[in-house]
Amino acid sequence: MTTLLQLIQDTCDELALDRPQVVVSSNDRQVRQMLALLNRLGRDIVKQYEWQRLNKEALITTVQYTYTGTTTAGSNTITGLSSVTGLTTQFSVLGTGIMPFAQITTVGASTVTMDMAATQSGTVSLQFTQNTYSLPSDWDREVPQSEWNRTTRWPLLGPKSSQEWQTFKGGIVSAGPRQRFRILNNSIVINPSPPPGQTAAFEYISNAWVIGADGNGKSRFTADDDTCVFTDSLILTGLKTQWKQSKGLDVSFDTGEFRALLDRAMAQDKSAPKLYLSQASGNILMTNRNIIDGSFPSQ
Repeated sequence: MTTLLQLIQDTCDELALDRPQVVVSSNDRQVRQMLALLNRLGRDIVKQYEWQRLNKEALITTVQYTYTGTTTAGSNTITGLSSVTGLTTQFSVLGTGIMPFAQITTVGASTVTMDMAATQSGTVSLQFTQNTYSLPSDWDREVPQSEWNRTTRWPLLGPKSSQEWQTFKGGIVSAGPRQRFRILNNSIVINPSPPPGQTAAFEYISNAWVIGADGNGKSRFTADDDTCVFTDSLILTGLKTQWKQSKGLDVSFDTGEFRALLDRAMAQDKSAPKLYLSQASGNILMTNRNIIDGSFPSQ
């Protein structure tokens, strides 16, 4: 695969410019400009399409802790907790005297503070359930309708709007068998809080279009031996177009060439569904055409 240094050198050759021997550590203003333009170009291309080469899956295993603590009516603080291990502001609280959907706001040595006051006093058993899970570090955007609870075999309902979310949390009817979600503050939030040990999954588009020498993805070029997931011709043409534009040169031909290469890359990135002019059979797995009349096998 072509490295960052080779990409910049090839671009300079096509523009009849001097070839640099280094890029990231270079003090040459023109080389540094090309590096900045190239990083912006890659980020823009990521936004253009749901690239299969950047499509990833995230798995979540739900977590819950049960501790004892003392509540005081009218107070937001739970004291005397048997443990606070694992607790963060990503956890909700459930128990006698606790308002529905109470969320931890701070964690102390043996206390937690909630966003709502307790309604009863006493020492009780409390369930702390994680309902907020950070998005992957390379998350750029979600793939819609890919969110599922694989344990219950039900899709997560959403993403919910702010209005819907507050209705579920504060309305008269807030319970139900289905779990809902929304993307908020770079996290996926699930309501109601899921039981422990369940597995949720969703797909997303990664921002890691650059591949380091160690094989790990990243969102920008940071080393001369970095490579990227896009084709050389697309990157070279795009970089030349941006460089010429920054110099006030005519880019009408380059823009057309880059758009054609980008359209071709998107068209060839993954397979397309079969289109029917007549009524399609659909995705029915079992019908009277493939089920035998009798004598079903035991296994």
